[in-house]
Amino acid sequence: MQSLHFILIVLFFISCISNALTIQKDSLGLKRTSLSSTFDPHDAFETAVNSTWSTFWNNTNQGFSQSDPSCLESQTFQYSVVWDVAVAGLAIVESRDISKTNDVATSLYKYQNSHGWFAATPGNTHSYVDDNCQVLWVFLQAYELTHNEKYLTTANKLMELIQGQWSNEVGGVRWKVDGDYIASISTLEAALSAVKLYEQNKDDSLLSFAKKCLSWLDDNLLDKSDGFYYDGLNVNNKTNIDKGKLTYTVGVAISTYSYLYKYTNDEQYVLIATAKANGTLTSKTFLNHNGYWNNGLRYVHLLFDGFSDLITICDKRGFIDSVWKQGQYIYENDQLPGGNNVGNYLDLSKPIESHSTSSFHKKENHDSKDEVKINHKQSSGSTHHNYYCNNHSKQFKRSLMDDGSAAQIFYAISKFSK
Repeated sequence: MQSLHFILIVLFFISCISNALTIQKDSLGLKRTSLSSTFDPHDAFETAVNSTWSTFWNNTNQGFSQSDPSCLESQTFQYSVVWDVAVAGLAIVESRDISKTNDVATSLYKYQNSHGWFAATPGNTHSYVDDNCQVLWVFLQAYELTHNEKYLTTANKLMELIQGQWSNEVGGVRWKVDGDYIASISTLEAALSAVKLYEQNKDDSLLSFAKKCLSWLDDNLLDKSDGFYYDGLNVNNKTNIDKGKLTYTVGVAISTYSYLYKYTNDEQYVLIATAKANGTLTSKTFLNHNGYWNNGLRYVHLLFDGFSDLITICDKRGFIDSVWKQGQYIYENDQLPGGNNVGNYLDLSKPIESHSTSSFHKKENHDSKDEVKINHKQSSGSTHHNYYCNNHSKQFKRSLMDDGSAAQIFYAISKFSK
């Protein structure tokens, strides 16, 4: 607890400085936009979630397609990887369509192996803890919508498996099931899964587990200079830390601290979450040259979720304007042009920057987790062949992950918008 007290003192001063920096609306260099602009997060969410479903759901195979079905090279159906399904699936559940929610849940069960883990693809031998955490969120929210006890049972059993991936050697939660890499994202998502599940069963051990995860992260992977987390470390060499950083770890941390405040009423959690939130709006780590978040949609949607939880749970409404602008920027710049692409999104304006992590490289190379290369950088004048069908410069190759992420972003904003 001594390390926690030290961190709280540091975060207090960071928060004070950050608050001073964020008082002025235009301090980030963002063009001032009114909340009464044409951007409506409710409409944007509805359009995005409907486009996600109509574009990628395959009725014949009862599952999401990995690739854009309109591309000639994608005529043979292939089930999407489970991470993409979890992201898009949660957006479907958030739309409160019970029939589609049940379809998503049924499809997800195709990924479950005999041990209870959800594999990268149906029949695949590789499972990742962070993927399974996001699958848990889908089943938990599906239960809250449908009251189907099977979904809650699935979430509870999955939580037990996730807790079992705590490393007895060095601490933290393993990234790949039974693997050697301890990732900040798997540890944080395990903590968030625990506090989300606590709302259903009021098992105090879940809160204790979440606190243990956060404490371990503070002691081992926290960069005290900005309050963000390094990517991870190997159990065989704890001192060799991968220092990559991504927005989704910060977003999940903000959400977890917000839920801990909800259940404990301990203001220290609000202080920590607020400091991290302010950091993402002032630190150059996650901001591009014009003041907008620089990570791709697949990462930044969890940062939007974190802010949404901080605003709605902890009543930190001072962040609304900044988060709204970030969402509006995505709506106006990442939505694909053309009448047939309304509600479809790609990382057109916010390419993934150099904060990519080796853990994702390893996962992607091992399981073909996604077609978009994690270290792809967008530069002026580039044709960006990854964005097009068959490298064709006239037909965009739409992405289930990007569509689902955009839908989640707009849903997160809609939660604090009238």
